[in-house]
Amino acid sequence: MVANLGKGQPNLTDVEISALGKLIYRQNIRPLMTEKDIGKYVIVDVYNGAYEIDENSVEADMRLRKRQPDACGLIMKVGYSVAYFSGGYTEEPEL
Repeated sequence: MVANLGKGQPNLTDVEISALGKLIYRQNIRPLMTEKDIGKYVIVDVYNGAYEIDENSVEADMRLRKRQPDACGLIMKVGYSVAYFSGGYTEEPEL
């Protein structure tokens, strides 16, 4: 799947969006997170590194899109390998 984005933004595949978002998170955002942030959602704009954090993923997304209408965001959950689990799988959080 290819993400069709706003004006002047290149089309990226889901794999490219994921890789860029994770890189930005690891390098620029995760070092700022503390134990109190574990379990919160972070959405990262892969084009400029802008991000929002909230206990509610929809609220974080809405705030980012208000600031960056053409954002291409990747949602992550602080301390977890994925934002959402299905099928009863869980993991211990790790910052």
